[in-house]
This record gives sequence, structure tokens and C-alpha cells, in this order.
Amino acid sequence: MTFPELLTRLDTLLQQHRPEYYGTLGPPATAAELAAFEAEFNLVLPTELRQWFSWHNGQEGYDSFFQNNCLQSLDSAAESMRINNELLADGDFVTNWWHPAWVPFLENGGGDHVCVDLHGTFTGQAGQIMEHWHDWEQRTVLFPNLTAWLAAVVQAYEQAGAESALLTDEHLEELEPEHPKGFPQEFEAG
Repeated sequence: MTFPELLTRLDTLLQQHRPEYYGTLGPPATAAELAAFEAEFNLVLPTELRQWFSWHNGQEGYDSFFQNNCLQSLDSAAESMRINNELLADGDFVTNWWHPAWVPFLENGGGDHVCVDLHGTFTGQAGQIMEHWHDWEQRTVLFPNLTAWLAAVVQAYEQAGAESALLTDEHLEELEPEHPKGFPQEFEAG
């Protein structure tokens, strides 16, 4: 499936199995919002990440979207990036604690993120999906790209939805996506 097809499938799954949660999802990000984000951080978002934020620009509250993470809006991602970029510029981080080309799109509400790494930190593969922990050195590259990640999320939702008509936060926190061969890859900052 293409990335837009996966988003359509995910949208349907959320409406079917998480109707209350679906009601908390934000409207799509506008082209102007996406352009302002790119300009502020001097980045060019990949097509899939633009499509992601153009699907739903975050959510209200911190109910779990997948595992223990909720959807981050462009505004929330920008705030996370501003804080981390400032700490990086001040010399408060060791090597690879944070990189200005990490764009968070999921958060757990406690300062930790799942990011699209536009730099290719650790592996040289720009566009990979990685975890950023605010207080732990572990940096896990979860998937090679956003499409592979979304395909695994959709598959996990389909499997969980086959077992339960309505999915709760507890269901989602326990979901384990199927990773492609060679993933996840473990690294440490520092």
C-alpha cells in the first residue's frame, strides 16, 4: 500500500475501533502551517511527513494513539524542537542526544518522542524512524522510514481490531508492531 492508502486504512480503523478517540483528532495541517514549520527550522519535510500532518494535525489530550504515544501537532513538534535545539546550542547535550533534523510526530506527554530523522543519525539513512528519550541515552531506530512504520501500525491495529471491537488505551500500549528485518537497531547518545 502507498502512504496515502495506509492513512485511509488507518482512518477507517480508528473510526471503527476507537470512535471516541477519533473525535479528539485535530483537523489537517494547512499548507501555510507546513511551510511556516519548514521555514522556522530550515527543513524540507518529506512527502510522507507532510501527508501525515495533513491527515490530522495532532490530537486533544494524551490518549494513546499507538503504544504509549499520542499524535503530536506541528505546534507541539515545533515547541519540542525549539527546546531541544536551544539546549543543544547551549552545549547541554552529549553527541546525538538531539539533532535539529529530528522531527517529532509522536509524544508520550513526558518529553519523549518518536521522530522522523531527516539527518540519518547513526545509520546514514535519512527518513528513518527513531525514539528520542529526554532522560535516557538509548536511541532506537525503529523503522527504515515512515511508510514502513505506518504499515506496521495499520497491521497491528487490524490484528487488535479482529480480537476486540473497541480498542482501549491499554490495548494500544501493549501492541507490538512487526519490524522489518534488521530493525529495531539500538544505539546510545554520547
